[in-house]
Amino acid sequence: MEILIAEDDEQIANSLKKNLAEEGHHVMVVHDGQKALRSTDSILFDVIILDWRMPKVTGVEVCKHLRNSGNKVPVILLTALSQVANKVEALQLGADDYITKPFSFDELKARIEAVVRRYQTNEKELIVANLKLDLLSRKVSTPFGEISLTGKEYDLLKYFILHKGSIIGKEELTKSVWELNYSSGTNVIEVTIKNLREKLEEKLGKKLIKSVYGEGYIFIPE
Repeated sequence: MEILIAEDDEQIANSLKKNLAEEGHHVMVVHDGQKALRSTDSILFDVIILDWRMPKVTGVEVCKHLRNSGNKVPVILLTALSQVANKVEALQLGADDYITKPFSFDELKARIEAVVRRYQTNEKELIVANLKLDLLSRKVSTPFGEISLTGKEYDLLKYFILHKGSIIGKEELTKSVWELNYSSGTNVIEVTIKNLREKLEEKLGKKLIKSVYGEGYIFIPE
């Protein structure tokens, strides 16, 4: 999963990042609410963990902004506040769960799995740049008709959409999409991206996946 941790206590943030990375997740850490909001503009996270009290923009304000902008990503708030009124406030503002500090990693892990499971049950499609990905049937449609993709082309497109606006290297694509270690001796990534590009351009008439020399690829919905 793609997980964002917004926590101004570096010790807590680094500990959570280490434990979640060991579980196989890709984790981004920021230390204030402003950076959390900027991160959500370019990456579609599977879950966001927000500290209630952060510099510049609080976790509660970040959560409120996300919900007001239509972002439904699961949010878990971390706080030292333990009063029921605080929990009610968090849930009313759109948080999916609330954990009082101190907490165990096992508890947080269970809460993450629960909120993501609920979210995935309700979410059935991704829509961006005139593309609609049906997450159940794995079909891709546009206003100009359906695009027939292979399994890996679909997985690749979904990964690009979830990381729109971010440069993604071949190593990351190999690990996240193919679940393999990168090898320079194969051109499977280049071939799959070439085929996916051609199919997207044929229907939409524009290039959504662009190469960044020496770094990788970027999906830019225009």
